[in-house]
Amino acid sequence: MKRIPTIALLLLVAIGAAAQDFWKVDPGMEAALRADLTLSGTNHHPYIHGDLRDTPPPAGYKPFYISHYARHGSRHSWGDSYYVLILDVLQKADSLGILAPAGREALEQTREVVAAWDGMDGRLSQRGVREHSEIGHRMVHRFPQVFRGAPKIRSISSTVQRCIVSMNAMTTAVAADRPRVQWTLDTGERFMDYISHTGTKVPACREIQKPYKAHIWDAPCDSTQLLRTMFTDAAVARTLIPSLDRFHKALFRTATISGCWDIEDRILKSLPFEYVYRFCSYEQHDIMARYGHCAEIGQARFSPDDLLGRDFVQKADEAVAGGEYAVDLRFGHDYPMLYLCAWLGVEGPGSRLSVDEVDAKWHGWDMLCMGSNLQAIFYRNRKGHVLVKFLYQEQERALRGIESYSGPYYEWDKLRARIEGYKR
Repeated sequence: MKRIPTIALLLLVAIGAAAQDFWKVDPGMEAALRADLTLSGTNHHPYIHGDLRDTPPPAGYKPFYISHYARHGSRHSWGDSYYVLILDVLQKADSLGILAPAGREALEQTREVVAAWDGMDGRLSQRGVREHSEIGHRMVHRFPQVFRGAPKIRSISSTVQRCIVSMNAMTTAVAADRPRVQWTLDTGERFMDYISHTGTKVPACREIQKPYKAHIWDAPCDSTQLLRTMFTDAAVARTLIPSLDRFHKALFRTATISGCWDIEDRILKSLPFEYVYRFCSYEQHDIMARYGHCAEIGQARFSPDDLLGRDFVQKADEAVAGGEYAVDLRFGHDYPMLYLCAWLGVEGPGSRLSVDEVDAKWHGWDMLCMGSNLQAIFYRNRKGHVLVKFLYQEQERALRGIESYSGPYYEWDKLRARIEGYKR
């Protein structure tokens, strides 16, 4: 009678051991997550800007043009199936009198998230509005020379609501600081060709992440902590949960989207830390393998005629040649954002890494959080020599495979020649 449970237990242990062999906990990532569990939301984490200090440009160089691409701000996720599961289980447990304080906190937090979502998938939150508004204010005050007088600014958005509202938030902030700005605002299906361009779809990219899904995302997880923490009667609670795996994932997804609505998380502390780490690790590997500069794929990842990169180069060339626009703003999505950084060689988000380096060097909460943005600031001296520096999350970033002119400043002519066709 005890043979089947014993075999099942041994199988779980074997699977767990296989998963442990497949991935290793990175000490740096572990320390970051233990200090702040909400970082595990990776690309669902609200915006975190980097170091805002500027390295002075070489003598005689002044900023004259900014080229920008931003992911929309904090938003909601999709569907309510996870919320329905959590509410069904926890409300039944409450009615039976077996809901512990931690379970009640999870119930209340889920109700808050459902109210914020209000049936609108992907809806930009007010925190997302603030994120782009604050980025706009900082851009104006950081580079006032670009915004002097009555400069013309061209702003293009994805047709998706959260991107349009993000554009509205940032342009309204800039207009408040510089009322004389002349605006060109637009969105439409034809812009989506480049605003949402994610490069070449290489089947091998998806294949790379499949084992991580099997060994990390879908690996069995110890449920004893959760049942013991959220309920006063673990045995009865277990009968209320149709799938422990899905229940864990539902709680994780609800917890990690909460910050986008300024809702304090009280759920993650009830989940096993191993589980929180694993989910974070899987999502980082999945994003990096499919949309970043994965070393195992190499140059095949990049389109021969890149639409988003070409738009970046063409508009910069226009500005360098004396074009009418002082700033180009683009508002899109996370995967095109990551692709553009990889194509340009922006260290950090666009670093060329093998998949086994991801947990140590590519943290989603920093590299692709909500509101992530790339700013290329162009400088010129009286002789017309043009330099450019890149900010990611508003922090100066080096470029891969090319020597700088000085500090984070690169010669535009040399950089342009290197990025055409992505030769690096």
